[in-house]
Amino acid sequence: MRPKRSPIRSSTMPSATSSTSPSPYVADIHAMIRLNLLAPILATRAALPYLRAAGAQHGHAALVGIASASGLVGTPYYATYAATKAGLARFDEALRRELYGSGIHVATVFPGPVDTPMMATTQAGPDLGYGLRPVDDVVAEIVAGLEGRQIDINTQLPERRAMEDLNARDPLAVDAALAPKLAELRAAVSRHRSI
Repeated sequence: MRPKRSPIRSSTMPSATSSTSPSPYVADIHAMIRLNLLAPILATRAALPYLRAAGAQHGHAALVGIASASGLVGTPYYATYAATKAGLARFDEALRRELYGSGIHVATVFPGPVDTPMMATTQAGPDLGYGLRPVDDVVAEIVAGLEGRQIDINTQLPERRAMEDLNARDPLAVDAALAPKLAELRAAVSRHRSI
């Protein structure tokens, strides 16, 4: 008997339940891990000697990890994406602690949905918590955060921040709030590409 396929069909945002058989979903999972987690770790490793030299010579250098709001609050149908972005945030956090006193400032950016080509394939809008922010606004907040030596630069819209706060206090309340919209959300993000 063939394993039953999950109804979740997101080719780029594969969740843990997207498929039970080898398929493009598995390739997308590998690609997402390589792009969102492995590549930044390896790029950081390659850049560290130069960053250390700049930190020693000038007293400051910066390393910026671009995580995601999904790295702070796991959202349905984005399990793999959320895992890679949460992993990057923990990598940045650990690295910041390793580099303490080196002159290298390590910051992690947590953007919510931004009006970029990556978001062109989603049908999820503000009603589902995916209101898009203009790129220029997000960039200005990132620059201001770096100038202010922030370590976590959160550029999400207020409603996404409210969900983040609730998730920290009562994650089951977030589960309950999202549950009535699961079918609508699945349909809206089923063709979303982010790789």
